[in-house]
Amino acid sequence: MATLWTGGKIYTMAQVGETVEAVLEEDGKIVATGSVESLSPLATSTRHLQGNVMYPGFVDSHLHIIGYGEKLKHIDVSAITSKEALLEKLQERMSKASPKEWVIAIGLNENQFEEPIFPTLAELDALGEAYLIIKRSCHHLILANSKALAFAGITNATPSPEGGIVEKIDGQLTGVLKDAALYLVVNQMPHITPAYIEDALVKAVASLQAYGLVGGHSEDLSYYGPPSQPIQAYRKIVESQQSFKVHLLQHHTVFKEVEKLDTTSSPFLEFGAMKIFIDGAFGGRTAALRQPYNDDPDNTGMLIHTTEQLTKYVQLARQYGQTVAVHAIGDLAIELILDVFTAYPPQAGQLDRVIHCSLVDEGILTKLAELPVAIDMQPQFVQGEYDAELLKLGEERAQGLHPLKSLLDRGLVVAGGSDAPIEVPNPLIGIYAAVTRCNVGEKHDGYNPKEKISRFEAVHLYTGGAAEIIGQQHSRGKIAEGYTADFTILKEDIFTVAIEQLPHIEVFCTVVDGKIVYENR
Repeated sequence: MATLWTGGKIYTMAQVGETVEAVLEEDGKIVATGSVESLSPLATSTRHLQGNVMYPGFVDSHLHIIGYGEKLKHIDVSAITSKEALLEKLQERMSKASPKEWVIAIGLNENQFEEPIFPTLAELDALGEAYLIIKRSCHHLILANSKALAFAGITNATPSPEGGIVEKIDGQLTGVLKDAALYLVVNQMPHITPAYIEDALVKAVASLQAYGLVGGHSEDLSYYGPPSQPIQAYRKIVESQQSFKVHLLQHHTVFKEVEKLDTTSSPFLEFGAMKIFIDGAFGGRTAALRQPYNDDPDNTGMLIHTTEQLTKYVQLARQYGQTVAVHAIGDLAIELILDVFTAYPPQAGQLDRVIHCSLVDEGILTKLAELPVAIDMQPQFVQGEYDAELLKLGEERAQGLHPLKSLLDRGLVVAGGSDAPIEVPNPLIGIYAAVTRCNVGEKHDGYNPKEKISRFEAVHLYTGGAAEIIGQQHSRGKIAEGYTADFTILKEDIFTVAIEQLPHIEVFCTVVDGKIVYENR
């Protein structure tokens, strides 16, 4: 049963501006592209695009799908602009919660406050008797009330774990936990059951499909009980429904355990690189820098692992023939892992991944271009906290902040993602950010405008780039014969619409393997 897709503009993304009149699809694959006249005799049915615009299916190359589902389940505080408003919103929820409940808020960004300070532990404790967790927007820092700290056994005498910080002032807990320290609480919360994970996953996939996404590369296997638990949820919700394509990274702490499980891959659930966190984030000043933070001259951030530990993890991945994907934000973190990659390269034809790659200079760019690595970028990172990061880094270093054009100019494979739940997983906002380097609604030349890229290059981040970063550039990411019939169909043309309208384009429908999985009615 071959279906002819036609009746609108169809961008192949094979080269700038290339369009075709029709696409013939059968059994989830593109059989041919060309004119309606030549392909109609081969079709048994027709899908009319009704004047809408088709692209290869958009893929988010870096997000946390279950974590995004959690954000949809819990309290979203990302739009709150004052400490008082935050406490008021939490009070409303805490007043209705039983003492046994866990109240979770996600997306706190104190840089939106007039005075960028967190609530005190006493202020959190005064809100109610339930357990309370507030996740900062970067997800590298949480605030916990005393009840949640006590549940995890954290006291004034608790030392900071390796790769994390239990913050104290004058020896007293503040409720702030950074990087590895936050898992002392987060990984122990008793409500993380199979039903909870499945509900979060259902909510996340439905939302992602509505944004026009046909798939995503996610990292979830070390946060929700034993890795078998999230894997089982993915098999039950994603693989069985065959309506979304997930590529799972494997956190180094569970890598061996995952390898002992059934990791049989399918087009809808694949197992990929070992994931390692090298450093933290700019928000909590834990991104590892070669020189101190401008506004904290005694602090250069934090390396989560020693060189020896990183070498051990990379060697383990190589023993299994696997690539490595690293979270590296600061210039010191990036430089360190590139040295390890140089000493222990992947197999021929494979690409390691540097995720975020947020602060570079000419030396780092040169080294990146010499290695078999690809870059996972989040274009939206240039929005939101850029001014705060500028204060932390200074004007000179900020010239290398959140690069894009510099990476593409050196021939690197670059893919685009949102890091949801940190950013909204709407690829159109990411494309807009990559092209303008502005927040939606702003009118200026852009943050570090020399890093702006073209609309075609920006769309390629979510199509060809997302495919190439996992070695699937010959089967995904284009509309061409032999490729999967994954399509994102929008109501307007990304390449011709007024730039200020680009992030507001509506999705018409989302298609996975020739099947409509979301339709905007």
